[in-house]
Amino acid sequence: MRKILINILFTFSLLYSQTVLQVELKSIEFTGNHSISNSELSSVILSKESPGKFSQFLNSFSSFGNPPNYFDSLLIPLDLQAIQSLYITRGFFKVKVGYSYKFDEKGAYLKYVITESSPVKFRSFVLTGLENKIPGEFLDVINDYIQVDTGMVYSDARLEDRKNFTLSYLRDHGFMLATHDQPTLIIDTLINRADVLINFNPGKRYIISDILTMRTGVGMDYVEDQLLKDIVGIKPGMYYSHYDIQRGQVRLYRTELFNSAIINAIISDTIGNKVPLNISADIGMLHELSPEIIINNEDNTFNLGLGLSLVKKNFLGAARKLTISTSAAAQNISEFIKQPAFNDSTVFGYTDSRLSIEQPFLFGRPINTKIETYFTLQKRRNEYNSTLYGAKLSFDIELAQFTYLNALSTYFNVERSEYKYKRNYLIDLLSRFYQRIPGNQFSQKETDSLATNYVDEELGGQLLSRSTNTLLGIIMGANKTDDVFFPTSGYSLSLLIEESNSIPYLISSLFGGSFNRPLYFKLLGTGSFFLPFYSSKENSFGIKIKAGQIFNYRGDKADISLNQRFYAGGSNSVRGWSTRQLVPIEPLLSLENPTQEDLEAVLAKGAATGGFFLLEGSVESRNRLFGKFGSAIFIDYGNTWNSVKEFRLNQIAVAGGFGLRYYSDFAPIRLDFGIKLYDPSDKRNISSKKFLKELAQFHIGIGEAF
Repeated sequence: MRKILINILFTFSLLYSQTVLQVELKSIEFTGNHSISNSELSSVILSKESPGKFSQFLNSFSSFGNPPNYFDSLLIPLDLQAIQSLYITRGFFKVKVGYSYKFDEKGAYLKYVITESSPVKFRSFVLTGLENKIPGEFLDVINDYIQVDTGMVYSDARLEDRKNFTLSYLRDHGFMLATHDQPTLIIDTLINRADVLINFNPGKRYIISDILTMRTGVGMDYVEDQLLKDIVGIKPGMYYSHYDIQRGQVRLYRTELFNSAIINAIISDTIGNKVPLNISADIGMLHELSPEIIINNEDNTFNLGLGLSLVKKNFLGAARKLTISTSAAAQNISEFIKQPAFNDSTVFGYTDSRLSIEQPFLFGRPINTKIETYFTLQKRRNEYNSTLYGAKLSFDIELAQFTYLNALSTYFNVERSEYKYKRNYLIDLLSRFYQRIPGNQFSQKETDSLATNYVDEELGGQLLSRSTNTLLGIIMGANKTDDVFFPTSGYSLSLLIEESNSIPYLISSLFGGSFNRPLYFKLLGTGSFFLPFYSSKENSFGIKIKAGQIFNYRGDKADISLNQRFYAGGSNSVRGWSTRQLVPIEPLLSLENPTQEDLEAVLAKGAATGGFFLLEGSVESRNRLFGKFGSAIFIDYGNTWNSVKEFRLNQIAVAGGFGLRYYSDFAPIRLDFGIKLYDPSDKRNISSKKFLKELAQFHIGIGEAF
């Protein structure tokens, strides 16, 4: 009997101990952490808060969500060490960390108590071993970069940044085998100052002796060794540069000829201060046929379509790429399938065909050159049909290593555009024009009747507008963010400068011809700034501002083609509106006594939507939820006007919303839901509008909005 009681007590004690071990960790609290955020501290400790019930429920039957997390007292010493180590890397060498925990019927509650003390600041940062071993100008550049302000708080990140810069600079200027000793850190605890000493051994300065190649893959017989060398651009006699090797690999991948491409220095074959390079390239198929499915919401309508592209790589040699592509999307896809032709009156959407040739060099220089010709037909349900065709020559210029700009390209574009405006659209525009004539006594019903008669009798129910434009542009950009796909700090800037029609105007003037197209230039600048609102790399807070102006200096700016004007609204713009929905409301002219010719001009200019001044921006918070899933909360604003003089604050459209993100391996995939918070064209109270029909808008996109 006694033995049975002992077994029962042992069993109960075992069950009790298991119950204690299986208590959910409901919360982790940090106190006293003034310099490091809760989220960053949470990311370094092993103890984790248990997720919400919904996340646990999803995880119970799928791969989504997360399982519950349980309290484990054995993890506390490791957490204390992780917190202390994090503080030490930020200069808080005297930090103290304590803890406490408690239980109730819901679970366990863990608290970490932090006493930060004062941080240590830099007093000196000294490099040794470089004097008289590298050129003096190299040493000046390195010393200018590594110098520290005595008021700067010490951190391991700042030390690593200066150490890595020095090592990279040496390896980019011939010192292939440069090394350094373990940094020496001396802390003066009385005055909280740090002295850093790093000894470098630059070694020899190496010169490239030879370029070797090795080709593999199914296309190896169609690509010559000399082409590999030309693409890489490194020649014997040049100083070894790790940067040039990386840039050469990027050039190889940009041609899309190679499944893999690696450039290595053959250190075992060095002779004196000379080293050969080896280019290893696995060459893939030189022909590709790629189908695609098109899904978008152009014109505030769901569009579905198909596309097909044929790519011929190494076309006529020299790594040229020939691409032939075609695509078509329709709002009413079932009608398009029944009658696959855009001349059918029931089909609305667009079709696009393009042919392009791209090569990585121009006159032996690394200037990526592309010439493209295209034909685009668009049918809009309620406004107009358009036909665009033309050719474009563009140059993407590779920039030197230490330039502020990261991107520089220029282009020359010749385009012919034709717009056929629809009957109901013309009637609406002309009716509104009649209503604005000074002294008008007609009702809207009467102006609608007058407009209908004029459009049907004088214009035959439609109006055709044709124009040809030549565009010369340059795009400059600087990306100083910490990550391409998910930036959390830094900024990026871009500027577009475009001039139109000056070349044909000059040619026409030289030969005594007439030229009636408008001359103008366009400026469009965009800035995106990512602020340290969050200290964790899992979250990001960004601000975007975008502004543009079209300056017309000869002819009538109302004749500027629709596709050259500014539009707002869409997945990368003001997300409460659909694509190109935010445009100026008023036509450009107002005449008191219009003739028939004047009215035709007004109709053409009034029907041409799009603005000449653009202002828009966004504020967005991006937060990781779990795994590869994330969310976003945003506020967008913006609109377009006929001129900067017409700009009014109360005409800026404002949208707010939220989005979901899936961070795939190649790019973020996003779904955004925008809501019109302030609509300058409809100032009714939000509560009086229909949510789905008048307020909400959704967008699907690849990549972040900015």
